Amino acid sequence: MKILKNIRLVSFVAFSQMRVRLKQTIIATVGVVFGVTVFIFLLAYVKGLNGYVQEITLEQTPHLRLYNEPEIATQSILDKVSPGTLNYTHHVKPKSVLPNIKDGLQVIQEIRQDNRVTAVSGSVKTQVFYEVGLSLFNGQITGINYTDENALLNLGTKIQEGSFTELNTMPNSLAMASGLAKKINVHSGDKITVTTPKGDYLTMTVAGIFKTGIPEIDIEQCYAGLSTVQKILAVPPSYITNIKIKLYDKDIAFALSEEYKRKYHCSTSDWMKDNALAFENEAMQNMVVYCVAVCLLLVAGFGIYNILNMMIYEKMKEIAILKAMGFSDDDVRGIILIQSFTIGIIGSLLGLLFGFLISYAISLIPYESELFSAINHLPISFNKAFYILGLSFGILTAFFSGYIPARKAARIDPVYIIRG
Repeated sequence: MKILKNIRLVSFVAFSQMRVRLKQTIIATVGVVFGVTVFIFLLAYVKGLNGYVQEITLEQTPHLRLYNEPEIATQSILDKVSPGTLNYTHHVKPKSVLPNIKDGLQVIQEIRQDNRVTAVSGSVKTQVFYEVGLSLFNGQITGINYTDENALLNLGTKIQEGSFTELNTMPNSLAMASGLAKKINVHSGDKITVTTPKGDYLTMTVAGIFKTGIPEIDIEQCYAGLSTVQKILAVPPSYITNIKIKLYDKDIAFALSEEYKRKYHCSTSDWMKDNALAFENEAMQNMVVYCVAVCLLLVAGFGIYNILNMMIYEKMKEIAILKAMGFSDDDVRGIILIQSFTIGIIGSLLGLLFGFLISYAISLIPYESELFSAINHLPISFNKAFYILGLSFGILTAFFSGYIPARKAARIDPVYIIRG
């Protein structure tokens, strides 16, 4: 009972001093509110935007990719002609091998039987030029089986005009990315002349216009039937240069990559390698956001420290009288810490509320973008971890900001102060 009475007395004195200096208390609280509010909003906005960009990027990226990468020859012709001698050869060229995967169709059938795989698609790529009057526009056509590619990358949801289904039924048809279509001014149903890598001319029909939301893809990518691109390259139907795989669990792609590499004697890449730059940029952005948010809270903490410090100087006589009346050093220390802790609690809770309200309001504002075609508002993340982190940072910052003034107040000598 005595301890409870002591706590109530110390709390009463602490809150009384805060009421007397209400203006300074409000200013300190507003500092914490502002810091936590900005902390929550920055995390919600940056994490939401990064999450959306990562989502659309991974949606267009297979979990695992098999291809045949040209390798530099380890042995030159001189080494073969004169073995056992010291030969110096500069600018060794890559091995003269075709970029296709050996027995690509058979490999696809085998991978399809793997119970870890949910979808697999084979493709062939070729660079082309689109003729528009006297101008030539560079582009890339990927030959696909639409059914397999749609199961892998969900292409059907990206279509804006026309359709993809005609790629497998209409000869010399293609689906063009929206950025490229806008640049060369074509629409679904138009015909366009294409120059192949061998210099041949081919008239193709635009069966559809699609948009992924990724600028690098939307500015040059086109899809055509697998047989159409094989005809452009004058290669047999078994010619496959890329095998793209979607897994039930994308995290096993790293281990499965090595397994397929040894089994099929080809090069492999996983979703992490294909998007390494995007993930690195996200990590750097997160670091910057956390640094800015923490700095704001530290500034708020210094504000609390200065206010409590000034209060101690102004209330030295009152503190001395309290100690002369029997208040111990711990009681005096507790008075100051209760004040800082109260400012931290109230400021942090209000900061969380305002941070949520601002984030929610921003998420309702209509937003249109040429890049982010799949959204009509800014992506905002409402992860609970942000609010827990903001509350913890706000309270701890305020608490430690009051610790030094509390120690100073506890060391005040009442006899020295009363004597003046």
